[in-house]
Amino acid sequence: MDNFKKKWQDFHDGNLSKKEAVEFLHFLESDLGRANFQKLLELTWRDQDEKKSTIDNPTASPYSSKLNSKATQKKKHDFFNKFSILKISNFKIFIKYAACLFALILVLKHLDILPGITGQISKESAEPVWISKSNPKGVKSKILLPDSSWVYLNAGSQIQYPENFIENRYVYLKGEAFFEVFEDKEHPFIVEAFHVKTQVLGTSFNINSLDQESVEIGLATGSLRIMDSSSGKELLLAPGEGSKIIPSNDDIEKYKIDPEVISVWKEGILHFENENFERAIKKLENWYGVQITVKGKIPKGTCNGTFQKNTYLSNVLKVLGHALDFKSEIDKNQVIINTKSE
Repeated sequence: MDNFKKKWQDFHDGNLSKKEAVEFLHFLESDLGRANFQKLLELTWRDQDEKKSTIDNPTASPYSSKLNSKATQKKKHDFFNKFSILKISNFKIFIKYAACLFALILVLKHLDILPGITGQISKESAEPVWISKSNPKGVKSKILLPDSSWVYLNAGSQIQYPENFIENRYVYLKGEAFFEVFEDKEHPFIVEAFHVKTQVLGTSFNINSLDQESVEIGLATGSLRIMDSSSGKELLLAPGEGSKIIPSNDDIEKYKIDPEVISVWKEGILHFENENFERAIKKLENWYGVQITVKGKIPKGTCNGTFQKNTYLSNVLKVLGHALDFKSEIDKNQVIINTKSE
C-alpha cells in the first residue's frame, strides 16, 4: 500500500516519466489497481474526517498564564504547521475529486456509454464473465493473473478465471500449468482440474491433467489441500510431496518428488522419468506440435532422459529409439515410428 501511495503522489506531482505514467494508468484500470485505489481513498477520507473534527472542535479549556507566555514563541512554528496541514488537506481533496472522476469513467465504461468502449457485463446479467487463456500444441506461455500470481501454461493447455478474480480466485485448468500464487489469506486460491480441486494461500506447485485418466500434483513450496470430488477424500501436501489422483481409484496416492524437476518444463527442458511409451508419445506430440503414428507393437520399456531447451525432435527420437529399439521418420509435422514386430 505504501508503494502505491508513493506512485500516486509521484503521478500527481508529475514526477513519473511518460512510460511510467502510462503503465500506472493501465494498472489503475486493473482489478488490483482499483482495489489499491479504494483502500487509499478509505484511508484518506478517514484521516481527513479526523482532521476536520479536530479543527471544528477545539478545546474549551482556557489557556494558562504559562501557555499564554509561550504563545509568541510558538507563533512562527504554528504557522508552518498550519501551512503543512493545509497543503496535505488540499492534496487529499484532490484525491477525492480524482476518485470521483476515476469512478465516473469506470461507470461509463461499464455501461458502454464512452465511445470505443465495449461493456463486458450487461446490467441485467448476473452471470460472471470468464477470461480464457490457452496455448496450442508446441507453444508455452507465462501469464500474470490480476492478483499478481503467475501461471506458466504448458503447450496444449488452457486456464479460465473470473473477471472479478481479486475477490474470487478460482481457476479452471485443462492440461498442465505451474502456479506461483500471491499470498492472500482472505481469498484462498483454488484450481480445479477435472474432478480435483487444489486449494492454496501462497505457494508454488505444478498440476498436470494432460492425461485425462489422472491428475498429477507436485508441491514446490508452501502447502496444498487436495479435494477429490469423485471420492470425497482430501489430502494435505508438504513441499517435496506429490499426488496422483485416478477417478477409478478411491485412494489418493502420495509420494516424494523432486521440487526442481516438476517445473523444468517451464524453462523449456523436456524430461522423461520412467514414463511408458504411450505417455511419452503424447508428451512429444504436445511439446513439438506434431502428430505421431506408431507402426508395430508398442515397446514395453520406459522412457528416461532430460533434453535441454531447443533440442531438435529428431535428436530426442534418436535417443529414445536407441533405448526402446525403434526408428523414426519426420515429414514436417508428421512423424512415423516403426517398432520391431514380434
